Amino acid sequence: MSEINITYPLDCHVKHSKDTVLAMLTALEEKYSIKHHFLNEHECKLTGTGISGELLLDEAGIEIFVKLGFLMTPFKGTIETEIVNKLDEYFSAHT
Repeated sequence: MSEINITYPLDCHVKHSKDTVLAMLTALEEKYSIKHHFLNEHECKLTGTGISGELLLDEAGIEIFVKLGFLMTPFKGTIETEIVNKLDEYFSAHT
């Protein structure tokens, strides 16, 4: 099993960040079928075929932890790059 761990610093309010994160997660769901479900204001569960994880959001930034199943392991680099690119895209466009 392979893991993706991303820490993304933020310099904006959590409310603005959550709205932007929702837009980003929707884009990832459309492309990779990674579903998201917020448990509370700061914690989101991520699930998909061969993927499980969580996203934590606070004033300092976003932390993303994803476990990839055996069949998804070859796509680790692609998925990780896509997540970082989406974070850059959405947070640079919405600041």
